[in-house]
Amino acid sequence: MIPEKELIRNEYIIRDMQLLGEVKLTKKGLIRYLCLSLGLINPNETRTLIFDIIEALIFFHYKEINPDIHQIIQKINQIRSEENKPQANIKAIRYHLFELKKLGILTKKDGKYFFALPSQLESKDLGMALEQIYLENTKNAFEKIKKVLKILQNQI
Repeated sequence: MIPEKELIRNEYIIRDMQLLGEVKLTKKGLIRYLCLSLGLINPNETRTLIFDIIEALIFFHYKEINPDIHQIIQKINQIRSEENKPQANIKAIRYHLFELKKLGILTKKDGKYFFALPSQLESKDLGMALEQIYLENTKNAFEKIKKVLKILQNQI
């Protein structure tokens, strides 16, 4: 039996969602929409730490700061205190940062975190960068799918 789970390198989910007016009313609504669209959470997800992490990373991105883990934790806890939520678990923050790195969305260099901006991009446009990352990974997956279909064609 093939160990299917071990064969999966990454899983990318993109959701084409309606962008309703009420989503655009709050920063939290926009962050939740972004996380749902990028497949970082499932619909009706109750765990909210990833929202705070993405919000902090976007804050640093647009301020053109490559934060270290301590700055990220500090920003996340600031966000959470404004919403009267308890401080975040540091292990959980590290886990989510690691998962974002595995997806190719985040990079860590010299202890600093930043969104992975493909080298061929001339700007720091985060939307273009995320699109490029997801398209490249989709392309890689479809190359393998096409190979499998060729092999199947030859076997029939």
